[in-house]
Amino acid sequence: MPAKPRGETHGRRRGDKAVNGVKVPEEGKERHSRRRFEAMKGFGKDIWERAAAILAGVLLLSATLLPSPPPASADSAYKLITALPSITIGQRITGAYQDTWTSNNNYLQYREAWDPTLNARLDIQFNSWQPLNEAPLEKLLAIRLNLEGYQNDAVESWYVQFFDFTAGNWYNFWYFLGSFPTTPDGTLTMSVSDQALARRFVSPTGQFRLRFADAGTAMGSYEVTRTRVYFDLIQAVFIYDITPPVSAVTAPANMEYTNANTYIVRGVSSDPLPDPSGVGGVEVSTDGGGSWHAADPVAPGNYSSWSYQWNIPAEGTYNIRSRATDRVNNQEVPGAGVTVVVDWTPPQVSSVSPPPGSLNLPVDSLISATFSEANGMSAASINASTFTLVDEEGMPVSGTVTYDPVSMTATFDPNGNLFYGYVYTATLTTGITDLAGNPLPAAYSWSFRTADILSLSLVGTYNRDGTPGGGSVSFGSISPESSPFVIGGGTPPYAVRLNVLSSTGWNLFLRADSDLTDASQDPPAVIPISHLQWRTSGAGTWSPFTLAEVPVYDPAPNRTPQPGGRYVDLDLLLQLAWEDLPGNYSATVVCILMVQP
Repeated sequence: MPAKPRGETHGRRRGDKAVNGVKVPEEGKERHSRRRFEAMKGFGKDIWERAAAILAGVLLLSATLLPSPPPASADSAYKLITALPSITIGQRITGAYQDTWTSNNNYLQYREAWDPTLNARLDIQFNSWQPLNEAPLEKLLAIRLNLEGYQNDAVESWYVQFFDFTAGNWYNFWYFLGSFPTTPDGTLTMSVSDQALARRFVSPTGQFRLRFADAGTAMGSYEVTRTRVYFDLIQAVFIYDITPPVSAVTAPANMEYTNANTYIVRGVSSDPLPDPSGVGGVEVSTDGGGSWHAADPVAPGNYSSWSYQWNIPAEGTYNIRSRATDRVNNQEVPGAGVTVVVDWTPPQVSSVSPPPGSLNLPVDSLISATFSEANGMSAASINASTFTLVDEEGMPVSGTVTYDPVSMTATFDPNGNLFYGYVYTATLTTGITDLAGNPLPAAYSWSFRTADILSLSLVGTYNRDGTPGGGSVSFGSISPESSPFVIGGGTPPYAVRLNVLSSTGWNLFLRADSDLTDASQDPPAVIPISHLQWRTSGAGTWSPFTLAEVPVYDPAPNRTPQPGGRYVDLDLLLQLAWEDLPGNYSATVVCILMVQP
């Protein structure tokens, strides 16, 4: 780029003024001004034609050095002048100053004129700009002016004024720009951020006019010093908001279930960058976009979060959507929204297993309940606290509760086998709810009874010498003088240990199949069975065996503890007389377990 002309040095001295390169003494100023005026009438046409060609070159250079104006859908439009300005006070430098137009046309240069009645002032009107057709006028938010250049002295300051198309004249306010640097280039920027005012500065057909003036013109002050100003760039930026705002429903969640009659729909919204005008309103639809209702902002004018009180008319499935509108009427295209299911009908228990009143249930049975509910049950509400099992003594049964959502069946699996012959009661509490939160109308309970059991088993026997008997009892070799002899005595080694498991009242009966007999003798030797006696271990009265059944207990005991049952320990006593024949005697003792009322 060639060096730009600086200053004004031709024909300058104290008391003189230079006009078109000619030095004029003070006393000849008025006369020369008249001559100059006449000369300029014929000179202007040639200068303006040449200036038009130069201006076109400046605009072309600006277009290549700056980013291209955004397309019509952009939020900001950059505009340049398209024709020479009109100058109402002041003039373009001409005459001896041939450096006014550089060979590559890369800047414009203006100089304040001097007149004895108008003094030194510059007033430039840029009336022709690239057309404004990017967006409707109602979308305009602000206007920003960018001027790039320099001036030949540091004293002058500059102002701009906009044409008010609503009023039909120039707006009655000058915006202060400041001063360009003397070297190097600098940029002066100002903005009209009042949306309503910015729209008045653009006509309905997209016209725009800008007035650039010095302080003398803007303030009406008297100036003596003439100043040159050089423009590299004159650019107006029109800032639009053509981007719709966005919103989202945050409550209810998608596929939420509710049993409410009134629901506060909540959400958020924002107007995205780059040039937001702000969210001006939000609407909510509860019928998939068929009808819309105004939402309430979190604070007046603040729709960053919003709410809408929905009075639900009936049960059913609803699609809730939101749409936001910004302050220049860009409206959001609603998204898919969220789906909410309204359910006011409580669930019911349709069946249970085992059925109420069932008998003889296996002790390893599972307990289950199936629900009737259109929209499904809340699995979290079905647990060991809401599905319980207790026995007939009121003792809770521990177990694991599971729920199958496909069959809507809850299952209670006891941690161990149930007791035989017990009545159990299962209960489903009102803590059980469906997905919408509707509880069971009332607690549901039912009872059943497990199968009975009557079981007798031989746990163990001991011999006279304290060794295990392996199912029999041996007194060893004894004589009348050492009798009677006892095996047992209250603590192990007992003679016989039996285990009784009965779910009802029971008694144990004892008898012998025969007298004590030594079958190896001929004829067989016999000792009366009454010489063999029994008692419950550690206590009680000795009772002789007989060939008839004799009950062990009086009264008969109730059912045995479960699950282990009850041990019955017996001690045995054998008493011999001198008249009993020597021999190796044995007898079979029978133990019979019987149900007792």
